[in-house]
Amino acid sequence: MFPKLRLKHKPSLISLAGGMQAIPCTDAAMRATPLQPQQWQQKLAAAAAVNAAVEQGREAPSKRVVVMDLRNDYEWDAGHFDCAPRPQEEVFAETPGVGEAGVPSPLQGADPDNTEVMMYCTGGIRCDVYSALLRQKGFKNLYSLHGGVQHYLREAGNEHWRGSLFVFDGRMAINPALEGQLQEDEGLPAAVPCQMCAKAPAALPHVNCANIDCNELFIACNACKTKYHGCCCEACQSAPRLLRPIKISGGNYGSWGNYADVDSLSPVIATGRRHEGRVARRARRREALQAKREAVLTQRKELRAAVKAAVRAADEAQAAQQAAQQAAAEAAAGAAAGTARQPVVA
Repeated sequence: MFPKLRLKHKPSLISLAGGMQAIPCTDAAMRATPLQPQQWQQKLAAAAAVNAAVEQGREAPSKRVVVMDLRNDYEWDAGHFDCAPRPQEEVFAETPGVGEAGVPSPLQGADPDNTEVMMYCTGGIRCDVYSALLRQKGFKNLYSLHGGVQHYLREAGNEHWRGSLFVFDGRMAINPALEGQLQEDEGLPAAVPCQMCAKAPAALPHVNCANIDCNELFIACNACKTKYHGCCCEACQSAPRLLRPIKISGGNYGSWGNYADVDSLSPVIATGRRHEGRVARRARRREALQAKREAVLTQRKELRAAVKAAVRAADEAQAAQQAAQQAAAEAAAGAAAGTARQPVVA
């Protein structure tokens, strides 16, 4: 399950745009109200009823309950709760964070004072962090699933849940509520159909594209995996470099070197690698990342300069307008004084 163990020091388990320092996630009063699985189950059923009434026009739009999935979009594909839309951000780190005026798409246009927000994630950590940020943004009625989805599936079963739970180990997908109920060759259910044909049920777990240069994580039916030779699309089948073996059962690939001993693959991998070593590839990636960061910083500097120029121009225009008004007032006062000094002819 865990073929390799690495210990790393990280300042935070998760990351957000704008950093984590300004988020009071250690203050329990700033976090969402935690709900036990049974409480979450009841509140989710009530939210579904309210949202249905809103759709039918029997309730005002302001009564809508927002259910937010704070995981990555591919985790939502494996399984999610009813009423929770698919995250528009590919990964959670792209969710609007500190210093950004925006909020996630489900909260856009919502009234912070009255809108009820229910949020969940795999184990509950992201909810603790992001609920504190939403509290800073003015949202008051915040609720989170205590212990996350994995705790809910163990305690409350599959009610209001679709599919299975994505996990970040060798299993890639679990569903504690279905333990002992599946046949030996039966895969775990996904919440969405095959992402290639959009018709057949998808087979979990996810699999990476066999094209090592793409490596896209996707779910598909066994027929499409076979048809496209383990690739995520037709274009990836003509990869200029290494095409790894098909993984019909899904799961993670090993290191690319595991497949370089195959005679049919060695020429392809040698040609595609351009004889670069790992250090050279890492240096190239760092250079590309540095160039990207410099471009972002340049864009920000240009934006700040444009804003300062606009403010300066507005200040100058306002000062000129005030000077013109003052001059006009002084001229009018002088004319009135001259008229008052003129002698009256009898």
